[in-house]
Amino acid sequence: MAAQLVELEENFFNCPICLDSFKDPKLLPCLHRYCRGCVKPEVDKSDDKVKCPLCKQECDKPTDGVDGFKTDFHTRNVVEYIQLKKSVAAEEVRKCIGCSNELQVAAFCFKCRGFICRKCHEIHENSGMTRDHKEHILALKDVKDKHLTLEKLGSLKEAPSCSEHPEKLAEICCVDCDNLPICVVCGQYENHKGHTIRGVRELAAEERKKIEHSMKALREQDGNVRGFPAKLAEARKSLEVNITETKARIRSQYNKEVGKLNEKERESVGLLAKHKAEIDRKEREVVADLNRQRERELKTVNDKYDKCVSEAKAKAADERGGKDTAASKTKDMLTKKRSYLENELSDSFSSVDHQGNTNMKTFGELSDQSTHRIQRYDNFVAVVTSVLASRDHWTDVSCLPDMNVSSKQLIEDAKKEFPEIAALSKVTTKAITPVFAPKANPSPIINRDDFKSDADYEKYVKEHLRIGMTLRCRKANQGVQEGDTGKVIEFDWWNNLNPICQWQRLGGTLVVSYSDVEIVDQGIRVGSKVRLQRSAVNPSRDQEGGNPRSVGRVTATDGKNCTVVFPTKKQWKGLLSDVEQVLLLRRSAFQDASSYSAYVRDTIVVGMAVRRYKDDGMGKVGDTGTVIMMDDSDLGQLRIEVGWQRPGGTHWAKHSNIEILGLRLLSVGDTVRAKEDITAYGATLLAKGDTTKITGIVDSRWCNVHFAGRGRSWTVLFSQIELSS
Repeated sequence: MAAQLVELEENFFNCPICLDSFKDPKLLPCLHRYCRGCVKPEVDKSDDKVKCPLCKQECDKPTDGVDGFKTDFHTRNVVEYIQLKKSVAAEEVRKCIGCSNELQVAAFCFKCRGFICRKCHEIHENSGMTRDHKEHILALKDVKDKHLTLEKLGSLKEAPSCSEHPEKLAEICCVDCDNLPICVVCGQYENHKGHTIRGVRELAAEERKKIEHSMKALREQDGNVRGFPAKLAEARKSLEVNITETKARIRSQYNKEVGKLNEKERESVGLLAKHKAEIDRKEREVVADLNRQRERELKTVNDKYDKCVSEAKAKAADERGGKDTAASKTKDMLTKKRSYLENELSDSFSSVDHQGNTNMKTFGELSDQSTHRIQRYDNFVAVVTSVLASRDHWTDVSCLPDMNVSSKQLIEDAKKEFPEIAALSKVTTKAITPVFAPKANPSPIINRDDFKSDADYEKYVKEHLRIGMTLRCRKANQGVQEGDTGKVIEFDWWNNLNPICQWQRLGGTLVVSYSDVEIVDQGIRVGSKVRLQRSAVNPSRDQEGGNPRSVGRVTATDGKNCTVVFPTKKQWKGLLSDVEQVLLLRRSAFQDASSYSAYVRDTIVVGMAVRRYKDDGMGKVGDTGTVIMMDDSDLGQLRIEVGWQRPGGTHWAKHSNIEILGLRLLSVGDTVRAKEDITAYGATLLAKGDTTKITGIVDSRWCNVHFAGRGRSWTVLFSQIELSS
């Protein structure tokens, strides 16, 4: 299809840099053209790669700089024609090559390379000497013809000159020298002898066939190239919608979690009010009962009941304070969680905004790439169409090979789908962390099923079992039912060191095999009552005031070592294997008196609380007291001196007639120090740091101490005092 010159915009033949007509146009591999003088600074300042100022495509820098790029002869010819057209159309005054006069021009002879006036024009066409110039004359009528085609323009020009013999016209092309126009002499005898020589028509037809194939492949990608901006816009819109929806979802999660916090806060406030109401009710009931009881008693015992009322109120105040403290901690916890939740919301929004901004920036870069790709595409189509329309063989063999090379990269770029735009249209962020995470399931108990054989399992139990651990019977054994649980109290030295346990269902002690039990609880922990084992080898034992069997409380343990507080020494440290747990068992836990008697003899120490469970003529069953002294000089019988609360005083008792109630790190006669100011009825009875002596034990929480200022004893909490060093 013949392309008309008027269809090509005039600025198509203007340099994109200087915006003027091309001067010595140089053709880059991307087919963009620039004046040699305009593109030279860009080439000179480049290192190994030259970047096209328009489409930003990079190409290798020629070794000889800007002159290494091909001169675009086709564009130069068209520019020359445009300038000649303007001169002829304007009938400018130029020197005529026929008469040598300065006259208005009427035509231009491409063969003579000069302007012709009106009179000489007819002579030039009809003269015998210049009759063959007729086909190479551009006349005024041709300029005014709006249907003048590039093909017609191409026919006006002569074949190019031989590169080696400028006086001769080129007749053939040297393929090895980049389709260089040469004469027959050069091809057969001189510099191009032995090179691949082709006829211009044959070579032009072949190059046209190649470029038409490339143009067909490129046009098949027209929709993909021109449709990409719409895809990009759709993905950008999807990203904006995704950002809005993600923020809305996060806001919904945030509101939901805030609602949980508010609900928990309301529950906490309600629970606090409920507890206080219950405490108030109990206080009123206790006070009312005491008041009624006081009214029934004689006036002489009023002081006693006043004290009881005071103690009840103090207890209620302690409980209120505890509840207030717990409620305050709960409120602080909820406040911290609320602050953490708000920070997490802010972080999530920041993450979404950051991803959105990054993706938007990437969209901008892709949009720029798309614009450059379309510009290259349009430029390629326009340039190729222009060359094909000229139907000039020499132009074809000069330009079309480079265009074929450029079309391959352009076709590859046009086929790109950019699958990453789907991912760029989305944003991701972690969900709001629940403020009340579900409690983790406890670690499973290691049982027989975790081992390959009974021997391996029995070895594991034997290595890990300790006194004080809780066991579960996994197989009925000698009267112990399957599933029964019990605590290890000792090991049977005469029966392979199998454990002797106090079983709950059985209601007594019985030895079982290692392979028939599984460990349920590890026993010794912070708060456990322990004492040094008889076999323990540890220098610290000698520092226990001559009583290596003293009972203390574990205050810290890491599974291997432990710290224990004994009555006469604080912060005893040693191996966990050097201590054994002291279990407090009642008489009913043993099947016979001899077993219980042996347990009491092995367990009891000075300071323990005991109860008389058998009448021995010295007091009533149920009397309680504290162990003051022990005497085992009587063979087979341990005599224990107890300070009795009822009827008062001290006397000896057989160890087989008493029952251990609990451990006591403080006992009657101990010198203690006040840990805080102790007051009663507004008066300070004992200032913080003052010392006194324990005169009696009331129960597991209260004891009587002597106050010199009042000349009598007063009841205080064990938590208010500590052993004086």
